[in-house]
Amino acid sequence: MEKKNLQYEDLTLLPRRWFPLPKLDGYILREFLIKYSVLLLVFVILFILSDVYRDISDFLEAKASYRSILQYLGYKLPGNVRFILPISMLLGCMWTMATFGKNMEITAMRASGVSLFRCGGSIFVVGLIVTAVNIYFNEALVPYTERRAEEIRSEVADGRKYVQNLLTYRSTDQQRHWLFKTFTTDEAQQNVTVKTFWTDGMIDDIVLGAGDAEFDALIRQMFRLKADRILALSREERAKEIRKELKGRKVDFFANRVSYDAGKKAWTFSDGNFTSYDRNDETKFEASRGTSTMHDPQPYKSIVFNEKEIPEAPDDIMNSIKEKDDLPTLVIWDLVRRNDNMPDRVYSIYMTVFYYRLAFPWACFLAVFLGIPLATKNERTGSLMAIITAVGIIIVYIVVAQVFLVLGKGGILNPVFAGLAPTLAFIGCGAYRILHDRN
Repeated sequence: MEKKNLQYEDLTLLPRRWFPLPKLDGYILREFLIKYSVLLLVFVILFILSDVYRDISDFLEAKASYRSILQYLGYKLPGNVRFILPISMLLGCMWTMATFGKNMEITAMRASGVSLFRCGGSIFVVGLIVTAVNIYFNEALVPYTERRAEEIRSEVADGRKYVQNLLTYRSTDQQRHWLFKTFTTDEAQQNVTVKTFWTDGMIDDIVLGAGDAEFDALIRQMFRLKADRILALSREERAKEIRKELKGRKVDFFANRVSYDAGKKAWTFSDGNFTSYDRNDETKFEASRGTSTMHDPQPYKSIVFNEKEIPEAPDDIMNSIKEKDDLPTLVIWDLVRRNDNMPDRVYSIYMTVFYYRLAFPWACFLAVFLGIPLATKNERTGSLMAIITAVGIIIVYIVVAQVFLVLGKGGILNPVFAGLAPTLAFIGCGAYRILHDRN
């Protein structure tokens, strides 16, 4: 026993090397970037060919110019690149480290006191940079380029301005239902109907705020048999009675023209009419409750609705026709923040996507955490086995992430857990492997 202790004491262990290692880092970085660039180029070409195969026939039938086709493909490219980045990162990392392992270079590095974690230091830096790029793509670039691509396709291939016909929009608090004959990219909309409920603000501005002559005529039109009794009350009692009669009733506002002031966050309805409906307890037959009109359509010249009465903006309406997964994180957060009465089902969908979008760009960093230990696990298996392993990991990660995403949107899993858990779990597995194999 003493002899063994003396033998171990005679051993001189090489100290761990961290920074600086410029020659080693430069060599690893150069080899990785070569392979990463090749993979990026291959995947970009494949995605471009996919877009060409899927959409080019529409442009050719419309006899679109080559310039329009190239613009469309260029705007579609960033949306494809954001998915390519993490895949290429994982494949490139495993390809590079597997090549080092096959040539016994990893063994030489570790024998020289360089840990497995430190071997991939330059690749970790690239992973962080690519993660930042992916975040920029997801949050700032892709929403704009995807919209521009669709506008080009509508204008060139379909021969019309970007218009959404017969668009309906239900506000996230379920209080307003918009009907658009056409929803265009212009500031003003034509022929718009909003189905909502009377609020105190609407009553004050539209009914109580009318001039004396207009007020009397409006009350007689709206309340009919009750009009004389209401008009005989004092001003204070009259306002109280009108609020009691109207607040919470269904009302439709139709306008020939609707515009939005982004600075004031206010909607202006022009040249239209409004119609109120009965309450649930005002009609004998249940099937007709809320559908019988309280009065004939009342015309108006202009009505302004502030942010409190109609909080949604045109961008919210446009975003509603997009897939929730394509919305920027800040847009999702703003929608949730501004709608306190959002139903639980809608809240689960938005917040699950929100946390998933926060986690997804970090898949680039996840690729490094997984790629280094797995590629060097068996140094003699070669690059082919590393690439096969990488593809398997990518498939497992995507499947698990999508399953959690569906469960989170359905309210089965907590949105935070559903959005973050798959990515954090895979990063944790990679970190554990690195720490386990560091000696």
